[in-house]
Amino acid sequence: METNTEKNACTIEKELSKEELLYALEKQKDAFEKLKVLESIINGSPFIALSRDASKDFSVVFISENISQFGYKAEDLMCKMTYPDIIQPDEREYVKLELIENCREGSKYITLKYRIMTKKGEARPVEEKIFIQRDRQGNPMYLQSIIFETHAKCNV
Repeated sequence: METNTEKNACTIEKELSKEELLYALEKQKDAFEKLKVLESIINGSPFIALSRDASKDFSVVFISENISQFGYKAEDLMCKMTYPDIIQPDEREYVKLELIENCREGSKYITLKYRIMTKKGEARPVEEKIFIQRDRQGNPMYLQSIIFETHAKCNV
């Protein structure tokens, strides 16, 4: 007799045939390979990919490795510090208020210009193109962004 403690937490309700299992694994492998290609494209470009959680004070969910062009490691911005920590201090409030206002107003796309402080303390102008991903009720879920360095004057 099987007890609850003997049951696997990941029990598959339907037993898969060998062919079904191989097909599922092949699809998973293809998806993984496509993700590796996308990662290579992003990290080989001057663009930084950024995803923030709109429901949790815009905390970083993902940032591409090429944030290193500003002297930071991706892990730093996902664990040790927040994204606003690297924004020019006198522009942080502007960026935060723009994000809040556009999320509240129902915007789908926004563009922000501000400066990022490099790890060495140098201010560099960037442009951020943001797609606000929303749930079925229209509530903001994630901010999906591409950030790139510019030489234009910031909005602030």
